[in-house]
Amino acid sequence: MKNIVLPLVFVAAIMCSCSQTANTAKSQIAESTDSVNINIQHLITQTQQQFAPDRRVNIFDVKVKNNEGKIVLKGVTTNADAKQKIIENVNSLNLNVTDSITVLPDKSLGDETFGVVTLSVASVRTSGDYAAEMATQALLGMPVKILQNGSWLRVQTPDGYIGYTYAGNIKRMNKQQINEWNAAQKIIFTENNGFAYAQPNSNEVVSDLVVGNMLKLDDETEQYYKVSYPDGRTAFVEKNQSKKLDEWYNSINLDGENIINYGKRFMGVPYLWGGTSAKAMDCSGFSKTVFFMHGVILQRDASQQCLTGQTIEITENFENLKTGDLLFFGSKAQGGKRERIGHVAIYIGNKQFIHEATQVKIGSLDPAAENYDKYNANRLVRASRIIGNIDTNGVSSLKNNEFYQQQK
Repeated sequence: MKNIVLPLVFVAAIMCSCSQTANTAKSQIAESTDSVNINIQHLITQTQQQFAPDRRVNIFDVKVKNNEGKIVLKGVTTNADAKQKIIENVNSLNLNVTDSITVLPDKSLGDETFGVVTLSVASVRTSGDYAAEMATQALLGMPVKILQNGSWLRVQTPDGYIGYTYAGNIKRMNKQQINEWNAAQKIIFTENNGFAYAQPNSNEVVSDLVVGNMLKLDDETEQYYKVSYPDGRTAFVEKNQSKKLDEWYNSINLDGENIINYGKRFMGVPYLWGGTSAKAMDCSGFSKTVFFMHGVILQRDASQQCLTGQTIEITENFENLKTGDLLFFGSKAQGGKRERIGHVAIYIGNKQFIHEATQVKIGSLDPAAENYDKYNANRLVRASRIIGNIDTNGVSSLKNNEFYQQQK
């Protein structure tokens, strides 16, 4: 037995040594792979920061897959230059890279890369799921760009915001169809809420409507406009609740008093995170809606709106502010922390402002006022003037916004 045991021990020792060598090799390969992945991920982050720093308006969702030295860059982006940059940077590491990055819109959409909203208010969420957070809303008649296909469409709205909406909320269109829609004569609904009817003087509802909804004008009677929806439905809308779009646009008088008076139409409308309609809205949805009904498209969020328009210095007595200016609240940059903007209001004058906070209401910056808003007064950070600064960076007129123009 002793003669047998010794060789077995020797064999076991050799096997153990081989196993350790193999494990060491595998460990070295894993470390090498991890190092490569880290380097590539760093390049991905750099590219994202350069070309798509704000993920709300640009997409650069790229990941690295490393399988035994075969490197695959997989994902989607809205920026062809960003794709080219990341490929060049990774190739500079002398690595064998497979490009699996899709530049949106996705080819599976065919030529239907445009669409128009078919509901009075369509929810746009952060992912394709009803349980996902609502990021924004889109109104009936609003043109959108379709970026990705599926039961939930990834879309971009005229303010540049990107999110997901259920496919049934959008009438898909090709370039010719969206151009026909944009060129068609339309009406705009001007009451906060109302309905479109199947026939004149009828109680049969085709859909509800909210302020800002747009429909194609087909005909008119003494009391009604006959209209078409993007999906082909027809209806009648009362003239005393709507206007022809061109006439409405030409009648706009964009000044501070009109902005405030219009904002007061929404007094008491409840707060809804992501809301941008008369049904319910958040703070930046309120400012967006008020300015939209004056022919102006603002950026979606308060943290975006604060970077647009003309910056106004805030003095102790607020004498630099004018009626209609936007006020932004949050925390100032200090102690190594960045500035954070989380709320927006519209300045009324006399240290008062109107905003959406639980409901649309009026607050004051004056400690002696009955409606003094101590919480917001203590976190006022910025002020911006939109009036007089239309069609500057981040602020577009409805007529000059590319989504409402002819697509080439």
